Amino acid sequence: MSLVQFLRILAARKAIIFATLAACFFAATVTVQLLPPRYESQNRVLIDMTRSDAIGGTLSASALSSYISTQLKLIKDVQTAGLVVDQLGWATDPNNQAAFEGAGRPGGDIREWLAERIVDNTEAKFAEASSIIEITYRGTDPLSTQGIAQAVREAFLKLNADQRTTGAQRAAASYEEQARRALEEVSKAEEERTLYAKANGLVVQPGAIDLENQKLASLSSATVAPAPQQVIPGGMGENPDIAKLRQQLAQAQQTLGPNHPTYQAMQRQLAALQSSSGTAARVVGGTSRAEIEAAYQAQKARVLAQADKIDRVNQMQADIAVKRDQYQKLVAKAEEMKSQALASASALEPLGNTSLPAEPVWPNKPLVMGGAIALGLILGILFALLVELLARRVRSEDDLEYASGAPVLAVVGEPRRRNGLFSRLLTFIDRDRARGRTLAEA
Repeated sequence: MSLVQFLRILAARKAIIFATLAACFFAATVTVQLLPPRYESQNRVLIDMTRSDAIGGTLSASALSSYISTQLKLIKDVQTAGLVVDQLGWATDPNNQAAFEGAGRPGGDIREWLAERIVDNTEAKFAEASSIIEITYRGTDPLSTQGIAQAVREAFLKLNADQRTTGAQRAAASYEEQARRALEEVSKAEEERTLYAKANGLVVQPGAIDLENQKLASLSSATVAPAPQQVIPGGMGENPDIAKLRQQLAQAQQTLGPNHPTYQAMQRQLAALQSSSGTAARVVGGTSRAEIEAAYQAQKARVLAQADKIDRVNQMQADIAVKRDQYQKLVAKAEEMKSQALASASALEPLGNTSLPAEPVWPNKPLVMGGAIALGLILGILFALLVELLARRVRSEDDLEYASGAPVLAVVGEPRRRNGLFSRLLTFIDRDRARGRTLAEA
């Protein structure tokens, strides 16, 4: 079939094409008038990347993409939409209850059903090359659409803040429990060290130096220095180790408290050290150098005999120091989580106001009418070709040649005058084709 034959068929069946086009146009017009208008309201949320503490520290590119994807899914989550239902009071609205019963969902949850309707009309997307989330809601009324869109954003921000606070509280409780167990281990280790020291007659001071070593150091200094300088009158001076221990006691009282086992152990060590210093002072002040030398040698032998026990105590003391350090780190982490739970800082901030839709976005009348015209033309052409195939006719010499399979030698009679733009176009095409055929025959 040539183009001219196709055009002749359309010209002959133009009534069918126009009727189909008119029917589609009429149906589209009625549909546009009957469809309820749909309005679209938008608002935005800014993700403040500079507040790394509010989003769990500095995030890598992949972690940031995952974080944003999670936020987009959270906006369209039933949990967020449920907060909107609660805020608007839809679950107690008689109209919504009647619609829920009419939906045929007995025994279901009306709150979840309404939340799913909000989710179906909500869209969230991330604006490229920015840190902005756009939230869009579609409804049948401009004011209600704006109100629901605003409620969705507020519910999303509230849920995000609540989850952050809840997570920080759970973390703080976990760290507090770990700190409690760590403190129990510290107390147990200190008790074991105290029992071991008592069982072996050792008195350990801060710095992993026991009382026997302190006595040995005092006697050693007495054997080296002149005798008059070794006399330590009561109340005229204080041993440097005692002064250091007093400072540590003052600090421990502020940080640990007077009832803490470590603080009480340090008090006992101070009393023992003061007793040892007093004894050493009396020995130095009332004995000869030979007696001091003998006492030094005896004390040295005693220290050497207890070397393995002192090493064991030092190991226990080092273990206590490690456990105490772990305990203090856990306490600090628990306090940090509590501070985050109480802080109102968030990486998400509302950006601008929720828009009030002025014109409906659906139905789009120009789009619907244009589509109806295109659909009517296509269907009209298809119907015209179908009718032509069912009732084929000879309208020109081309059709005759096509039907008979033989060439047409001449056309008898004057051609019928054709009116209209489409008919004139066919006449012009036929004239060009006839001129071309005459030249070919010549």
